[in-house]
Amino acid sequence: MKHIFAICAYKESAYLEECIASLKAQEEPSPILLCTATPSAKLEQLAQAHGLTYCVNDAAPNIAGDWNFAMAQAKEQGADWCTLCHQDDLYLPGYGAAFRQAADDDTLIYFSDYGEQRGDAAVTTSLLLKIKRILLWRLRVKSWQSSRWAKRRTLALGDPICCPAVTFNLRKLPLPLFERGMTTNLDWQAWEKISTLPGRFAYDPRPLMLHRIHPGSTTSQVLGEGGRTQQDYDMFCKFWPKWIAKILTKAYSLSEKSNNLQKR
Repeated sequence: MKHIFAICAYKESAYLEECIASLKAQEEPSPILLCTATPSAKLEQLAQAHGLTYCVNDAAPNIAGDWNFAMAQAKEQGADWCTLCHQDDLYLPGYGAAFRQAADDDTLIYFSDYGEQRGDAAVTTSLLLKIKRILLWRLRVKSWQSSRWAKRRTLALGDPICCPAVTFNLRKLPLPLFERGMTTNLDWQAWEKISTLPGRFAYDPRPLMLHRIHPGSTTSQVLGEGGRTQQDYDMFCKFWPKWIAKILTKAYSLSEKSNNLQKR
């Protein structure tokens, strides 16, 4: 199987080189693309210094468009599988090897559990992470990973899947995958779409990557602007009647507290 790590870079992140280093340190490494819609001499130099393929998206920066572009570039490079790496995040050395061991031809997406990088501290246990692991309990059973019911029930109470922890099967998924119009839930929307397809959600319960939480992250910015509530409601309506969706949206908003950088 040919696998590619595609980093989606926006402007110039202080953490990008750490992300690259974590990918180059994989026990079973894969080629790395550096994709951006905000090209700069610094990004190009960084790609050259690390031997990465540098891909420039001429379209205006947009999260869905950026992610779709990165996946399209991976496919053009001949990849069957693509991991969308967010520029601030870190991958443990065993991620690539674990993906190769778990994924098969029936797999739609492979994803591992994850922790959070908060400053210099790696946090692998928090209230939010515990809740997400509870939501994922059905997918610990391999025979249920292909069940449409199990996949959709896993998503019905919130999004427990961390997008940068996901590797996509480019041969089985409809591309472009991500829909414009959402800023925080376009990944949840993608999982909902994929959950209707025949195939597996291959879940690895080991935390094999770290999602960085910091003030400059897209999630932190959108939560600070209060832009998430309507998008949460729209997603819950895909699984529940509207009156239940309203109740779940209020409860789900409590998870925003986990993005507080002072919380441990």
